[in-house]
Amino acid sequence: MFRYCLFNVLLLCAVSIFASKIVEGSQPILQRTIEALFKERTTKVYPGPCQVLRAAKRQTKMCDRDTGLSTVLATAKEQAITTCEETFQYDRWNCSLVFNRKAKRSIFNKIFRETAFIHALVAASITHSVAKACASGKLSSCSCVGRFGKNSTWKIAGCGDDFRHGKKVTKNFLDFKHAGNDQIAEILKQDIIVGIDTIGEQLKEVCKCHGFSGSCTTKTCWKRIGPFNSAMGLLKKHYHHAVKKKLLNYTTKRAITPKIRSKLRLDKKNLVYLQRTPNLCISTKGRICKDRHNCATLCCGRGHITGKKNVSSRCRCKMVNCCFVQCDTCVEEVDYFTCK
Repeated sequence: MFRYCLFNVLLLCAVSIFASKIVEGSQPILQRTIEALFKERTTKVYPGPCQVLRAAKRQTKMCDRDTGLSTVLATAKEQAITTCEETFQYDRWNCSLVFNRKAKRSIFNKIFRETAFIHALVAASITHSVAKACASGKLSSCSCVGRFGKNSTWKIAGCGDDFRHGKKVTKNFLDFKHAGNDQIAEILKQDIIVGIDTIGEQLKEVCKCHGFSGSCTTKTCWKRIGPFNSAMGLLKKHYHHAVKKKLLNYTTKRAITPKIRSKLRLDKKNLVYLQRTPNLCISTKGRICKDRHNCATLCCGRGHITGKKNVSSRCRCKMVNCCFVQCDTCVEEVDYFTCK
């Protein structure tokens, strides 16, 4: 009896470790790509046509075939990092790759809320960058959209932002089709889709009328995606409303094992994560608050230190010789607040 119980305990431990490894190591190409495109800024150029990351064979072929894709990926990487840091500057999590620098606990070790958000963010940034690159003719794989609708007098003028192609390139580059169909893959793909769809929601049709006396006998129309900052605002809402899920299990007489291929019920509009975020308060020491009110949240109740600094700005501006603006430089002493 003792041996039987011991066997079950050991088997259960082994299964738990196995499940943990699945969470941490699942979908290597997809997760490795997301992580590579969200690393801290670096001037390192990797061998091969993709340059911004150590690409898989499939990705290398895409960069080799599509002139300009490596530049677009570099733009997407910079855009994702910069916008994230600006948006979360005064939040407890400020887009750092580790929750605790002393413990060096990476956000990519498991699927936290922040991990889900970064998957969505990078996917959104690639989609946005590709769509914009199509409009400006920077990619060889896409061109101007053709005619709009059935009415021949309503035409697409010039190059619009090609969201459809952006979505296609993003999915292909992240190896979406081969990411698998287990529960972990479902969650990661769900998060990526949320990011892509966020860009789609920013797509608007812009038209210009042509004709005598404003009759608008002909319209030229094109598709435009708003600035990435607008999409970032929506992504942050998704971050705060992300849904925590559990892997489905099934019980046998001998052990509880993850039913990895079970289908999870996922709301297609929400980010999904598996593990709760560790306590972030230890990492906010020394952080600068936006104001005193922000310190109450950012500093986790530890209080803050008030300091003073000089800030230079343009002032007393005036027009000189009709066409030039001349300004003085004013120095103002302002307060700043640092978490204890």
